[in-house]
Amino acid sequence: MNEKKKLAIKIIGRKEDYWYYTVRSWLYEVKDILEQEYNINIEIEEDYDELDLPAVYIDNELAFIGVPGEEGYLIEVLKKSLDRIVKRE
Repeated sequence: MNEKKKLAIKIIGRKEDYWYYTVRSWLYEVKDILEQEYNINIEIEEDYDELDLPAVYIDNELAFIGVPGEEGYLIEVLKKSLDRIVKRE
């Protein structure tokens, strides 16, 4: 039986920042969709820094900085990075 690959998605932003918590909540909402589509396990990590906008990393590789217009755009941005990471391995 193959064990699913594990990937970390990390969000970094200012503590108590509206945009940080918006992107964070969207990440938790789309996590299952991405896990099923890519047959992986995702661990969401959170960190704080004095950034103007939140930054999201997948396995220490920058995926994006800022706030996508909606959850659907978030999925598309994350899928671009996941496609690149999964192809490498």
